[in-house]
Amino acid sequence: MGTSIEQFKEFVKSYPRLKYEVREGKRSWQSIYEEWTLLGDDGSWESYKGNPEAKVSNEGNEFLNSALKYVKKLNPDDITKTIGTVQKVLGIVQSFGGGKQNQQKINYTPRRRIDPLFRRFDDYED
Repeated sequence: MGTSIEQFKEFVKSYPRLKYEVREGKRSWQSIYEEWTLLGDDGSWESYKGNPEAKVSNEGNEFLNSALKYVKKLNPDDITKTIGTVQKVLGIVQSFGGGKQNQQKINYTPRRRIDPLFRRFDDYED
């Protein structure tokens, strides 16, 4: 039994894309092992041979290309208008509730003259 597991490990080393199939959740090690025990090394394993990093880099390039296409479609004028609208909405919201808090400034005077470095909370009058 130990020799078949060692043979399977060697088999997986010769087909590195199997590892990425398992990591992506497309297959499990159990299903690959069962298929390998039934078909052996002569099965349809050629699609799993090769450099798995090349596939990952191609997917990254596709994502980058689609992101660049999206950025090219953006209109700078629309972005400027949207930012202006958001600023106006924030100004309105601040005028309803946030502005009053900023206007009411509470000044506390200490009961006695104390160096600010050694001032405590209870040194201020209510």
